[in-house]
Amino acid sequence: MASPKSPAPGREPRANPAARWLAICVGAVLLALAVVCGRDLWYRYGLGDPANSWSAQALSWVATHEFGLATVAAGAAISLLGLWVALSALAPRVRTHVKVASAASIWVRPVDIARKATYTARAEIGRSRITSRATRKRLRVAVEDDGSGATVADKVTSALITQFAPLARAPRVSTSVLPRQAEPADTAREAENP
Repeated sequence: MASPKSPAPGREPRANPAARWLAICVGAVLLALAVVCGRDLWYRYGLGDPANSWSAQALSWVATHEFGLATVAAGAAISLLGLWVALSALAPRVRTHVKVASAASIWVRPVDIARKATYTARAEIGRSRITSRATRKRLRVAVEDDGSGATVADKVTSALITQFAPLARAPRVSTSVLPRQAEPADTAREAENP
């Protein structure tokens, strides 16, 4: 019996294909069409009543109806939609996660990176107003000025770079310093004492 090899990375999580929901809708329409065909076959062979066929009436209407420019435009639009579905089905799915540099298959979402960045910044500078936004390639953090000016941005940036070094592709970190806002209690006191 062969011994198992060391863990190999699993497949990368990706977004759903763009054509997924359209394919589900087309599948539902085809199922409805199959039900209509089954009904017509039942009336023709089971009940011996071929005159009660929905598909025969629909095909008769198509054969005798005159179609105008709007029908040609609708046909062209449906053809373009079909081309889009074919191309989007062949296109690679969008990447949604970032790999952690590890022998095991560990992936994190950009929202997880943003949450960890907020936690790391709060641990670094103490209680402050902090917002984080992340994509797979970039991390933007905004911190409230604690009175130390631009050094707070450098301190947070270096802490974040250290924190996200274990990622296979670390995001570019940019930190901005927001002006200090008055505390709600201070604002209430100022409103009481004009």
